[in-house]
Amino acid sequence: NCSMICGLHPDQATEPIVSLAERLNVKFAILPCCVMPSLFPHRVQRKHGDPVRSYSAFCQYLLDMAPEKEEFFLDHLPFVGRNKVIYRSPS
Repeated sequence: NCSMICGLHPDQATEPIVSLAERLNVKFAILPCCVMPSLFPHRVQRKHGDPVRSYSAFCQYLLDMAPEKEEFFLDHLPFVGRNKVIYRSPS
């Protein structure tokens, strides 16, 4: 019975947060950090099939998890470092 799921440096829980929020139709916000390509070799870029091995590629991979006819958003928080926040705001 929640209205939003947040993950700050969620490591292995990053994708499950996105999937659960989608299933429950609630908002989410994540600040991804560690890519961990050896733990997640199945992660490949949707558009070209390249493996996800960098922070930028991981952020794009998460943005691409948005279902058809929906969009996830990316913004930057005001601090130095891995400050990208990816979020969903359901209609």
